[in-house]
Amino acid sequence: MSLSNPWFIAALVGVLGVFHLEIVATFLNLAQFRHALPPRLKEIFSDETVQKAGEYAGRSSHLDLLRSTASVAVLVLFWWSGGFGWLQQWSAGWGWSAVPTGVGVIGLLMLVQNLLSLPFDAWDTFKIEAEYGFNRTTVGTFITDRLKGLALTALLGGPLLALILWLFQTQVHAVLYTWLTVAGFSIVMAWLSPRLLMPLFLKFQPLADGPLRKGLLALAARLKFPVVDVSVVDGSRRSSKANAFLSGFGKHKRIALFDTLIEKHTQQELEAILAHEIGHHKCRHVPQQLVLGLLESGLMFYLLYAALQSPAFFHAFGVTGQPLGLGLVLFSIIYQPASLLLGMLSSALSRRHEFQADAFARQACGKEPLMAGLQKLSLDHLTHPNPHALMVWLHYSHPPIGQRLAALDA
Repeated sequence: MSLSNPWFIAALVGVLGVFHLEIVATFLNLAQFRHALPPRLKEIFSDETVQKAGEYAGRSSHLDLLRSTASVAVLVLFWWSGGFGWLQQWSAGWGWSAVPTGVGVIGLLMLVQNLLSLPFDAWDTFKIEAEYGFNRTTVGTFITDRLKGLALTALLGGPLLALILWLFQTQVHAVLYTWLTVAGFSIVMAWLSPRLLMPLFLKFQPLADGPLRKGLLALAARLKFPVVDVSVVDGSRRSSKANAFLSGFGKHKRIALFDTLIEKHTQQELEAILAHEIGHHKCRHVPQQLVLGLLESGLMFYLLYAALQSPAFFHAFGVTGQPLGLGLVLFSIIYQPASLLLGMLSSALSRRHEFQADAFARQACGKEPLMAGLQKLSLDHLTHPNPHALMVWLHYSHPPIGQRLAALDA
């Protein structure tokens, strides 16, 4: 590690720069609660609601800052005390070949990261979310969800990671082959997730026959959107927050509504929310986001390949030689600024897509039901009514409620 090593400077600036940028964005966002709301939003958010939303945002943000501070502190301490060099020497003594050693090192570090994050996740779920009436997760469900998540990561991510490491170790055109592998895996998972993976965490039941089911299917038929099933998801077992989504390809689309969404919204509002989701498909947003994600992953693998070829890259973290698995971990550290920038571009495109889907729903169902539904969602979730522009650019995949309502009015 040396200040003359450009990889070391890039990693240091990346870790500390992103960390401080998040701090600035967080405090600017919280400071927005001290500013008067625009007249339109004051009609929706009472002073009491704004105060409660500000308290909720403050508690959540402070926990996130504590989490990120602890994470950065542990990383820098481990890094500067020679931890990565020690980990390399220790893993070399396992006697395994490069690919199993790489999978083992990455798996071990991911497990440690999950354990370090566990107290913060538990405090968020059982203290903050519960205090504001959102949490319905039991301790048993909380533990079971995390064990299932670790098991799925091992079963699905382990073989994929091993294949990626093998490609980088043996293939001249590793970037292309890895990119194609990840692209294929992403497409398969998009099809597989709602059928096999999500049911491991959520219970799906057919929506009972009645006016709501008939209304939703009639809307889908009117919009020429093929639907084979309408399901109710037991989201209320974990949270009072509501959601809805569509899944499937081609003529096998499925509608999934959280039971909490059905409880709190009228049929007209639910139809407008469904029309919004259909709008995403009609406007071809899903393939656009998929293409953007594939382009981002292609760039990431190209930069990863360049880093793995540089001994100076490994020296920046106190590592001798060029251990492949550890190299992926080190690259994830140095890639943070690029990941943030690409995430901002993806979120900007997503916000544009939300406006387009809103416009589609307005044309299909009128503006009033969708506006009423969006207002209820914002109030029920204690959404920040007027977030700071920097926070929006950094993290918002959906436009703030004020902008969405203004666009629907226009």
